[in-house]
Amino acid sequence: MLFSNFIGSARQGFLVSRRQLVIAILGSVLFGATPYKHRLLAAEKPLSATADSANVGYREIVAPFFKQHCVRCHGEMKQEGEFHLERHLKTDFLDPSAKEKWGEVVNVLNSHEMPPEKEPQPKPNEVAKVVDWITEQIARAEVIRRDGQIVLRRLNRDEYRNTIRDLTGVDLDVSSFPQEPTAGGFDNNGKALTMSPMHTELYLDAARKILDRALVEGDQPPSIKWRFEPEVGDGDHSRVRYDGQNAIVHGAKNRVEGSFKVMHHDSWDRHLNARDFRMKHEGDYVIRIHAGGKVPTRAQVVESAQKFLDHRFEEQMKNNPKGEKWHREAVNNDIKHFEADRIYDYGSPRLKLIRDLGGQPKVLNEFDITAPFDKPATQEFRTRMTTESAGITIEYAYPIPKVLENFWMQGHDNFARPEAWVDWFELEGPLYESWPPPSHRLVLGEAPRAKQDERVAARTVLTRFMKRAYRRPVTTAEVDDKLKLFDAAKKRDGKQDAPSFVQAIKTPLIAVMVSPHFLYLAEPGREESPSPPAPLPARQGRGEQSPKAAVARPLTDHELPSRLSYFLWSSMPDDELMQLADKGNLRDKATLTKQIARLLADPKSEAFVQNFAGQWLGLREVGSNPPAADLFPQYDRHLEVSMVEESRAFFAEILKHDLSVMNFVGSDFVVINERLARFYGIPDVRGDHFRRVAVPAGVHRGGVATQASILTITSNGTRTSPVKRGTWVMKNLLGTDPGLPVANAGDIAPKVPGIDRATVRQRLEIHRQLAQCARCHNKIDPLGFALENFNASGEWRDREGFGYKGRVSPNDPLIDASSKLPDGTEITGVDGLRKALLQKEDLFLNCLAGKLFTYALGRELGVADQPQVKAAMATMKDNRHTLRSLIQFIVLSEAFGTK
Repeated sequence: MLFSNFIGSARQGFLVSRRQLVIAILGSVLFGATPYKHRLLAAEKPLSATADSANVGYREIVAPFFKQHCVRCHGEMKQEGEFHLERHLKTDFLDPSAKEKWGEVVNVLNSHEMPPEKEPQPKPNEVAKVVDWITEQIARAEVIRRDGQIVLRRLNRDEYRNTIRDLTGVDLDVSSFPQEPTAGGFDNNGKALTMSPMHTELYLDAARKILDRALVEGDQPPSIKWRFEPEVGDGDHSRVRYDGQNAIVHGAKNRVEGSFKVMHHDSWDRHLNARDFRMKHEGDYVIRIHAGGKVPTRAQVVESAQKFLDHRFEEQMKNNPKGEKWHREAVNNDIKHFEADRIYDYGSPRLKLIRDLGGQPKVLNEFDITAPFDKPATQEFRTRMTTESAGITIEYAYPIPKVLENFWMQGHDNFARPEAWVDWFELEGPLYESWPPPSHRLVLGEAPRAKQDERVAARTVLTRFMKRAYRRPVTTAEVDDKLKLFDAAKKRDGKQDAPSFVQAIKTPLIAVMVSPHFLYLAEPGREESPSPPAPLPARQGRGEQSPKAAVARPLTDHELPSRLSYFLWSSMPDDELMQLADKGNLRDKATLTKQIARLLADPKSEAFVQNFAGQWLGLREVGSNPPAADLFPQYDRHLEVSMVEESRAFFAEILKHDLSVMNFVGSDFVVINERLARFYGIPDVRGDHFRRVAVPAGVHRGGVATQASILTITSNGTRTSPVKRGTWVMKNLLGTDPGLPVANAGDIAPKVPGIDRATVRQRLEIHRQLAQCARCHNKIDPLGFALENFNASGEWRDREGFGYKGRVSPNDPLIDASSKLPDGTEITGVDGLRKALLQKEDLFLNCLAGKLFTYALGRELGVADQPQVKAAMATMKDNRHTLRSLIQFIVLSEAFGTK
C-alpha cells in the first residue's frame, strides 16, 4: 500500500510531496511494507544432554590444553598482551565478541604463533582437537544466530545504475550518490547497505530525472551539426555564428600548419575550445574530432636536444669561459640521457576531451591519435547536452616526465615530442535511433491508441513495468494501488485541464522506482527448524535455553534469477531469465548451467569483472595516494588508468579463456597496452588496447602481485611499504588475516644514526627489534621484502636511490629482496615469492573461493560455510582450476540457491 495514504492531496503533475515520499519510503523499509515477514528468534527448551556433551569436550580437551600451555602467560599471575583466559575468553559463543576471540585462538594455534617458540610445544594432534572443538562451537553459533542468512539488501550504487539502464534505457550518472560502505571486502553486503534520508531524497530526484529523459512527447527535435575550425583565431575575440549564436572558437597559441592547429604540449594558453553557446534541445549528442599525429624518432629527439644543449653551452661559455670543462661534461652527460632513457620511445600523441555545462567541466575521454598527420582520421564521442551554457575543450595529454635534463626544453615547440594535428571538431545532435526513442518504448511499451481508454492503457503499462522493476509477478492489488496515483494525477473532476497520459503516468512510475520492492533485493526469511542442531555449551557452566536454528529454504522461481543476474551482471534479470522463471524451468541444473554461460558471454558481465576483481584486488584504491610526482615522474594519468585496466583485463582474460586461476599467482604472460609496455620495458607493443603478451626474458612480471596497480596501492606515495605489500599478499592471495598492530607499536624511531640513508628494509629491521612488533612482522615482512625490487610506482629497480629526487647512483645500495617465511622457506625476490605461493595452492584456492562466495551471497562467510568453500576448491581442482568452474559451483550450491 505504498503511497496510498497520499492520494487525497493530488495536484497536477507529481502527486506526492518530497517529504511525504521520503517518510513513505523509510516507513516501508523500517516497518515492513513488503510481503515478507521476518521472524524473531524464538526460545526452545534446553537439550541438556547435548549441551553437557559439549561442556565435557571443553573440560576434557580445551581446559587441560590451556592449563598446560597457556595459563602461565595468560592466567592470574601474568597477563601477556593484557589477556586473561578466564576473564576474556567466555564460552558463550552466541556473544559475537566472545566468538571473535575464540576465532583468534584458532588463528594463532593454526599459524603456530602460540605457544611461543621458547615454550614447550604441544603435539599436532592436541592442537587439532582444540581447534576442532572451537570451530564446531563457532559453526553451531552461526547456525543458531542465523549469521549465514542473506538479509534484505539495498541495491548498491553500481547495481542501481545498471538496473536503471536495463529498466528504462537511461544511463544515469550516480557520482553524486554516496560511496557505499564495504563489509567482508565488498560493497554488496546487505548488513552494510543502510538507507538514509539522503538516499531517499536522491532516489526520488533520480526517478523524476530518469523519466523526464526516458519519456517524450510531440515531434522529434531537429538536429544541429556545427563544425568548429580552430585555426580561425587564437583569442576570445574570435567568434563564429552558429544558428544565430555567436560562439567563441579559440585556437589558442598553437602553431598553424595549413588548416591544422598543432598541439605540442599542455599549457593553459594551448587549449582548443568552443564555448559560450547553448543547445535548444536537451539530449544525446556526438562530438567528432578530425586529427592526425606526428611522432618523432629517437634520432630526432637526440637531434633536437643537442640543439638546446649546444645553445646552453654557448650561453655558459659567454658567462663563464673558464668552466668549459664542466660545461662540456654536462652536455655529454645530458645527451646520454636522451640517447638511452626509454621515456623517449614515444607512443602516439594523446588528447583530452572536456565538456562544460553550466560552468561545470567534465572529462569525457582521453584518447590516442593513431592516424598520421598527413592522413587524419575522425574519432567521435557521445555525451549528454542540456540547455545550459556549454563549451567543448581539447587539451594535449601526452606528458613527458619532467626531469633535470629536459624540463627546461619541454615548453618550446622545437623540442621533439608527439604532436597532435587537429583539423576540426564538430558537435551534432540531439541524436535518436528512432522516434519515440527506445527508452520511451522500454518504459511504456506501445503507445496507447487515440481512442483507447487511458486507464486501461495505464494498467497495462504499470503491470508490465512493475513486474520488470520488482523482478517478480505483481498482484492486482499492487497494480490497483499505483493506478490510484494515475487517477489522481489525471484530475477527473474537470476543474482543470487534465495532464497528458505521459505526464500522468510518471507519478505512479516514480512511486514504483522509489519503492522498497525496486530498491531492495527482497527475499522472504527462513523458516524455523523443528529440530535444531546440538546446542552450544552452557554459558559459564550453567544450563540455558537454546534458540531455534534457522533452516534454509529454496529461493522462489523469481528470486533465483535476480540473485544470479546481480551476481554476474550487477543488474536485473533480462527477459530470457524472467521467462524461464515464469515457467519454473530455471531450477533445472542443465538449464541453469546454460544460463551461467550465457550471462558470462554477455557484455554486461563486464560489471562482474569491474566489481568483483576491482574490490578483491583493491583497484578502487589506485590513485588515492599516488606516487609523488617529483620522485616518480613517469607516473601520470594515462599510466594510472592503464594500471587499473591491466588488472581488469588480466582477470577477464583468465575468465574468458578458461585459464587456470593459478595464473593470478604467477603467469608467463601479461595483458597490457603500449603505455604499460613502455613502463615495464616490454618491446614491440603498439596501441592503447589491451592484449595478451608473453613475458620476455629478464622482465619480472606475471601474476597480480607484479602488476603496477597492486604495487602502487601497497606503497606510501614516497617509498615502498613491505608491510602493506606483505599484508596484501596474506589477505588477498593466502586468505590469512595478519591481525591488527599492537597498541602503541609506533613507527620507526626517528633518532637512529644513519636513518636518513637506511633502506626501507633496514628501517623495518630496526622496527622489528621491538618484541611487541616482531610477532606480526615476522609473518608479513618476508612477503613484502620479496617485492622490494619494485618501487612505489611499480617500476623495476636494482638499487634504492638516495640521490636528488630519488635518483639512483652507482654507490646506492643494491636491493635485498631475500627473506625467509615463518615455515622456513627461503625466497629470493619476486620470482622466489611466486614459486613459494604456487606451492601454497590450497591456501590460494580457499582464499579465492571464499571471496567469490562472499561476493555472490552478499554476506560475510563464517565457519559454518567452510565445508562448501572446501567443496568449491575440490571442484576447481577437478576442472583445471578454472574460474568458470568456481562460478558454476557457487551458483549450483545450496548456499546460493537458498535463503
